[in-house]
Amino acid sequence: MRTLLALPCALIACATAEPIAAPAPASGPTRLETLPRPAPPFDAKGFAADQLTPLECEKSARQLYELKPNQGWAALVACVERSRWPRGEFTHLELLTRGTWDQELQTRPEAARMIAKVVALRGGDVEGDIPLVQKSRVPLFTLAAALRQPDVYKGRWVLVRGALSEIRQDGNKAAAIMRETSLRATAREVADGPISRYESSSKGSAQGEFSSSSRSSSAGRTDYNARGSGQYSTSGRSEHSSVRQKFENERVETGRRAVGKLPQADPFLEPEKDFLFLARFDGVNPGQDQQPVAMLSIAGYFQPNALLIQ
Repeated sequence: MRTLLALPCALIACATAEPIAAPAPASGPTRLETLPRPAPPFDAKGFAADQLTPLECEKSARQLYELKPNQGWAALVACVERSRWPRGEFTHLELLTRGTWDQELQTRPEAARMIAKVVALRGGDVEGDIPLVQKSRVPLFTLAAALRQPDVYKGRWVLVRGALSEIRQDGNKAAAIMRETSLRATAREVADGPISRYESSSKGSAQGEFSSSSRSSSAGRTDYNARGSGQYSTSGRSEHSSVRQKFENERVETGRRAVGKLPQADPFLEPEKDFLFLARFDGVNPGQDQQPVAMLSIAGYFQPNALLIQ
């Protein structure tokens, strides 16, 4: 009879009760979650460059403003700032002040500069254009109003058309001495239509004879006979046409003076040449002849267009 010997578990492989882990099923490619790419910033200059005319540019900006106000306003500013339009510059001040842009014109910090440029492109008629701008409650005023009530207008924007007398510099500070100018309508008569011309001439001759006699008791009788002839000619020329009154804008000085502080001396500010200045009104100083002199901080300037648009 065989005897079975029990061997310890250390000498033989013991069966384990733990199950063998099954291999993991093959998985597909790893999916990476992507974050949404931020939209590129709005290109206002590119928007304005794609427009054909200033009218179309303002219309497109207004339509964009109804959907995205910030982008619409940026587009409008770019429309005004764009230069060298193929069909005329942005001179349509009435488009800006008819109601759509009123809130932006009253609150945006760049609104005053934009309005100043449009007024300059229209010829720089400050006295004529500022009342139109103020219908939209745009805080932009004339120098005349500021000088009448300095305390009320101190710190506010003023638009001044003026000619420089000189630029004074003291160290890093520069100041422009200016005389305010304005445009005044002057009437004169000009020909209207073609000129009609009329010429005439005539010639003729004349003859005459004269005779007389007299008698005197002492000298007897005396007879006089005379005969003569002559020729004449006349000619004339006349011109006429209808006339009409034509009004031209004459530059005049108003008598108001100002001193404008500049960040630095600017060689493009030529003396005796008119510019349109956008400035903060800082108050007044008494002049040598007791005429108050406005003190300004100039923020920018434009050269007015030679052609006045009304």
